[in-house]
Amino acid sequence: MEGVRSVRWLSCVVLAVCVAAAAPARSDDAVLLASRWPSVPTGHGLSLEDQITDRLTLLGNELGKHLDLLSGDMFQLTVDCRHRRARVRLGAGDDEHFAFRFAGDIQFDDVNAHIDARIDLAFHGHLLHLELPALEMSPAAYRGDYGVEVKLPLFVRKF
Repeated sequence: MEGVRSVRWLSCVVLAVCVAAAAPARSDDAVLLASRWPSVPTGHGLSLEDQITDRLTLLGNELGKHLDLLSGDMFQLTVDCRHRRARVRLGAGDDEHFAFRFAGDIQFDDVNAHIDARIDLAFHGHLLHLELPALEMSPAAYRGDYGVEVKLPLFVRKF
């Protein structure tokens, strides 16, 4: 009889220890909640990628200002890295005598550059405005040599 009591007592102790180990402690609720729901980051600034993009935009526009100043307003460059755009303006002159102006809007995607270009010519008050077809430029390689592939659409169909 004594052996049966000790086995019952031992099984009750083992059962109590198992139940106590299985139930989470009340003090760990905050730790469990923090691991499941992380807190909001303290810094609300731009990510490193956005900071680099903004710095490259500023650097490109600063270069454009210096080129404009050095060329005597004959070359203009504007860069928008966040939207992957660039604008290039080249040319000068007087519409009454002779003027040549080239303007190109460049849109970059992952690999290619899409270029919409215009040429304006003026000679003794006569103006000629040329809209060039849209170009697409992409990097190319042939037998170990690197270059640029220019795609010029000759026929464009729109529906």
